[in-house]
Amino acid sequence: MSSENGSGFFSGLIVGGAIGLIAGVLFAPKSGRDIREELFNDSDDIIKKAKEELDKIYEELSELKNKVGGVEKSMKTAPAETAEERAFEESLNSIDEETDSEETKTKES
Repeated sequence: MSSENGSGFFSGLIVGGAIGLIAGVLFAPKSGRDIREELFNDSDDIIKKAKEELDKIYEELSELKNKVGGVEKSMKTAPAETAEERAFEESLNSIDEETDSEETKTKES
């Protein structure tokens, strides 16, 4: 689940709840006291559901963060498997070494 889907769901939950509350007020043949109690109770349910969804989103993001961190770590430590990959890594290392030596020369100047 991407963060956009999670935030879209949360927004939809809030908007849908608000629309439901308004429709309930407009079409309910109840007294003002009954309507206020119902609105108060419904708002608590909406807040509770929103908090539950936020907790789910937080858990999913934490799991995704751990997965990405594990992949990143394995990419840094994984050896090259083919000759092309080894050649590519060697060229990157030589570029890094050249950059480091140029930075050292610039600092010394």
